Amino acid sequence: MEDMFAVNGRRPSAVEVVVEKIKELLIERKLQPGDMIPNETVLAESLQVGRGSVREAVKVLCAYGVLEIRRGAGTFIATASNKRLFDAHLFQILVQERDYRSLTQVRELLEEGIVRLVIENADEDDLHQLDIAMADFLEELGKESVSSEKASSYDIRYHRLLGKYSHNPIVENIYNFVIELFAPTINPIHSGVYEAHRNLHNAIMQRNSQQAVACVHAHTETWISSHDYQSR
Repeated sequence: MEDMFAVNGRRPSAVEVVVEKIKELLIERKLQPGDMIPNETVLAESLQVGRGSVREAVKVLCAYGVLEIRRGAGTFIATASNKRLFDAHLFQILVQERDYRSLTQVRELLEEGIVRLVIENADEDDLHQLDIAMADFLEELGKESVSSEKASSYDIRYHRLLGKYSHNPIVENIYNFVIELFAPTINPIHSGVYEAHRNLHNAIMQRNSQQAVACVHAHTETWISSHDYQSR
């Protein structure tokens, strides 16, 4: 049997050899979620690296959610249910200086696509759950003594449901990551928020993609106007 973990030639970092090989096998679909990978000794021999390098690479890939260690069973490719961040490029966003102008553009582009997918893919029960979530949010915003904490929670909940009801797990995971980055800055108690969310929701409920995308733009402008990040 061909040793699919074998590599030819030398590479700068032994840890990178392991990480890149597993990445390559995943891309080529030679490894699938739930597959068990060889043990430390076998991998070290196949990849021509030290066992310590294999151990370190496994730690990195476990941290990113690519691998999972099952005690007494071995190391496996993580299943689709594993929601942890595993892309190093996304992780880099967490440790670099936050550029909210760029992030806002990414969020707007994602939400344009998400509302289209929701309108296209959501069933009536999905829309009903969105309706409940928006009703809770707008009810809180309409109170005389609005709880910023509750309003923010309802706001985030609604947007997470949008990601879920896109019925595209890749889009949902990326969108959830972006929402988490924005979460500390979300304060829905300011002018225009009620109308922006209500109009967006109504367009989705009416399955009007063109209007929904226009509302995404309006929602983004409302957020920008309340956060003077341009001067940061």
